Order: sequence, then C-alpha cells, then structure tokens
Amino acid sequence: MNTVDKVIKIATDEVGYLEKSRVAYQKNPDVIFEKTAGAGNDNITKYGYEMNKIYPATMDKFSLWCDAFVDWCFYKAYGISTAKSLLGVFDDYTVASCKMYEKHNAIDKSPKIGDQVFFTKNGKSSGCYHTGIVYNVDSEYFYTIEGNTSNANTVVRNGGGVAKKKYKKSSYIGKVLFGHPKYDIAQKSIEAIALEVKAGKWGNGEERKRKLIDAGYDYELVRKAVNKLYETN
Repeated sequence: MNTVDKVIKIATDEVGYLEKSRVAYQKNPDVIFEKTAGAGNDNITKYGYEMNKIYPATMDKFSLWCDAFVDWCFYKAYGISTAKSLLGVFDDYTVASCKMYEKHNAIDKSPKIGDQVFFTKNGKSSGCYHTGIVYNVDSEYFYTIEGNTSNANTVVRNGGGVAKKKYKKSSYIGKVLFGHPKYDIAQKSIEAIALEVKAGKWGNGEERKRKLIDAGYDYELVRKAVNKLYETN
C-alpha cells in the first residue's frame, strides 16, 4: 500500500547527505551516490541526476534541489507512476509544485504527517521558495526533512545537505502552506480487525460487510477469524 511511512523512511535514510563539488564529480561521477564524500556547493546531487533522467522536461540535472529531493523520495517509495499521482507533478520549481496541490484542492495551512511543506514569502503559492517533507507534528511544532538545507534553526534554502528541522507553528503562520498527498491508509491485521468486529466496532450484518469491503478487507477472511475467536472462547 502507498502508506505515509514509506516516504518518511526513505527521507530519513537520506539525512546527512551532502551535495557535491564540481571538481569531485568530474573526477568521479559516481561520487554523487556517496553520502558525504566529495562535498561542495555546486548543487550536484543524486536527486537532480536521477529525477532528470526520469523527467527531463521539468527536472534540472544539477540545480537548486529541495523540490527534487522531495520528488526523489516519493519516486523511491512508490515508483514513478504512483509518486507522480500523489504529488500531482514532478517539478523542481516549488511554485509549480505548490500550484499543483492547489489545482487538486489538496493544500491548506494545517500540517499533517507526510505533507509536503512549502515555505512562502507571501503566504501564497506564488511566493514559494523552499520545500520539504513533514515527518511529525505535535501541538507546538511541525518537524521536517529537507533537501538543500542546513541544521540551522531557520529556513535555509541553499544549505547543501539533507537535514531534519523543526518549526514552531505560531512563528510560521502565513509563511507556510501544506500540500496533502493522498496516501493509502495502512491496514490492520485480519486478527486485529476480527477483535474489533467481535467488540461491535464495525456494526452488524450487511452494514458490517459493506464497511469491511469498503476499507479494503477480505470479508471472508475476517469472518473466519471472528468465528475462530468464538470457537476458542
């Protein structure tokens, strides 16, 4: 399933990656796949390189790469077709990416885990200048993993690395927008659902059957698991 945990796992594994210098890349092109070797400030990364190969029309090979990083994480987590459907578009221009969420009525000012956050100068998509992935949210902060940033406690749009950051919600009112990819909801095990059915959480009769099927569960497997629970009690 295309659950949110997949892209967060991919992004987390990339924390600490550093962009490469032109000299290092010219000496050994494969250095872009190393996490820290060949570090520089020329915006040369595996994210731009691989996304350009997939979608050269809107993905620059070596350029500012915060949006390319997000697209790459989704591509690695879900494959090309599904990633593009979740994001709406592959584009390393933050304004274009943000506007695609607007087009699909999938953007607002409230952060959720798995969102694509857009930092904006004017509170609108037209002012977007940096982006990342939201990996956690609590009552006070939203937490991100960003490409082409640094560990500084402010927005850094050309910092050269992948880093985890956190931002106080109250300090960023009017400064951020959150795009909401349409992830699948993770399913529980058949055994867990059977326990819920036994407890009456899914209704009865045809209503129960309809709800289980609509949620993507195999009704017959759930029914058998419920019967087994009664047999063992």
